[in-house]
Amino acid sequence: MNFTTKALIVAIALVGLGLYGALRKPYGTLLPMDVRDLSEVQPQLDRLGDDERALVLGYLKRSNGDVLPPAMADPDAPFTARTFGEAIELQKRFLREQAERDAMAAQRQAERDRLLEPLREALGLRLLRRELLTRDQALGIADAGGAKRADDGSRVLVVTYRLSNQSGHDIASANGAAEVFDADGRRRAHCWLEQEALQAFASAELRCGNAMRTADPDERAFAELPADGLRLEWEPGEIVFADGKRLSVPH
Repeated sequence: MNFTTKALIVAIALVGLGLYGALRKPYGTLLPMDVRDLSEVQPQLDRLGDDERALVLGYLKRSNGDVLPPAMADPDAPFTARTFGEAIELQKRFLREQAERDAMAAQRQAERDRLLEPLREALGLRLLRRELLTRDQALGIADAGGAKRADDGSRVLVVTYRLSNQSGHDIASANGAAEVFDADGRRRAHCWLEQEALQAFASAELRCGNAMRTADPDERAFAELPADGLRLEWEPGEIVFADGKRLSVPH
């Protein structure tokens, strides 16, 4: 057997092995309609590499088992895949486009933070307390003549912030938005804060809550979350100083 013949046999063998490997890849496996139970396709999932398995699972989580014809699908997030292979390609596209969107959003946020920096330097905000209070406590109503009103067990979420004038100049009025996020990035509280007058280097406590609304389970859980797992985002809207100077960020 000459060298050419041997080389040809080796080449055919390699091609055969490649085709066999490709055939073993379960790209043609139909996606399950019930994404809560993947037991029927688990053997095929196990034959995928880690990256491709994560792509299929990510697609299934996003689509929740929905399959739409191309003409009816959202062009930005089409759920048209019927097989593992199609799901992998669509999930790759989604992740690529999501990364581009995230980069653009981060750029916009960085620019907004740059514009907000002078306002945040002039007026600081801290999260002080999260409390579940009775309606009277939330409204600031004290017991009259020692009489105690019946407690029906309902509670109101009240969030208290400390607003600090760090500018060295008296402030005539100020406002802004406070948002609190948990460790998972979920927004747990939002409040629009307003303050009439605040002397240089003075501070004020501002309470935020709806005394007419009973705290729901999410709000009750938020009140018990560890403080070190919370993140406060403070966006001053406008600061008017006593001398007439104003600081604000264009919308």
